[in-house]
Amino acid sequence: MIKKILIPGLALLIISCSKETPVLNNSDQLDATPKITYDTVAIDSFGPGATSEAVMAKINAVAIKKEQDSLAKIAKAEQEKLDKEKAEKDKKEAKDAKTEAPKKELAKPAAESAPVATP
Repeated sequence: MIKKILIPGLALLIISCSKETPVLNNSDQLDATPKITYDTVAIDSFGPGATSEAVMAKINAVAIKKEQDSLAKIAKAEQEKLDKEKAEKDKKEAKDAKTEAPKKELAKPAAESAPVATP
């Protein structure tokens, strides 16, 4: 009983979902397409109704402020990177100095214990 309902139902579903919409590819069909109308009018940027100088000055001020902030962040990041590299270099030099100091002390007694020939 379920198979009698399920199989025709699935077949109907597959057939109805595979419907293709026609593609407008010839000139007759292209002429039949509705024309798009816009309710806006282009405004000349130099003509009347364009953005005023006061508004542009505010926009430029905000843009300059953002640019300066981003440049300051970049400079701060670079300075932190240089400081970190310098600290690592200093730490490495201090470590090298600590490891070289015992080596020099070990080398001194050997030189002192060697007999010196006097002519």
